[in-house]
Amino acid sequence: MAARPIRIRRGRRTDFGAVMELLAGSGAAMPPPDRATLRRFRQLVADLGADLYVATIDERVVGVVHVTYARQLAAAPRATLATLAVDESARRRGVGSALLQFVAERARRRACVRLLCPLTDEAVAPLAGFVERTGARPAGTLLEVPLTAED
Repeated sequence: MAARPIRIRRGRRTDFGAVMELLAGSGAAMPPPDRATLRRFRQLVADLGADLYVATIDERVVGVVHVTYARQLAAAPRATLATLAVDESARRRGVGSALLQFVAERARRRACVRLLCPLTDEAVAPLAGFVERTGARPAGTLLEVPLTAED
């Protein structure tokens, strides 16, 4: 059977239920599924200063990634991986790698030179081994994914 293509698209307001299911399945700390959480999710989706993308296979959401960006006064902009979750049934099929490569390219276009992954953040810490296998280097309480050719 041929592998189904992974499609990555910007998150939509209507993805709330699917994203909450992904986060619940990943073991991340879950906010209550109430109106305030729905409102916060919709604000994240609409935020142009951050990226919230979902990976789909056959129109079913199987992965989510959320990256925030910060401009620096004396340095290049900084990208930080806030969330990366993949459905259990889609793991080891390239979904996580595709999402990470996608946001790394988006960060490059925003002139970021590193994508940071905080090891102390509950939502990202379990992914440390995965992110490290993609070429990230330890930097204190962070993993740094270099985004430039010279790094």
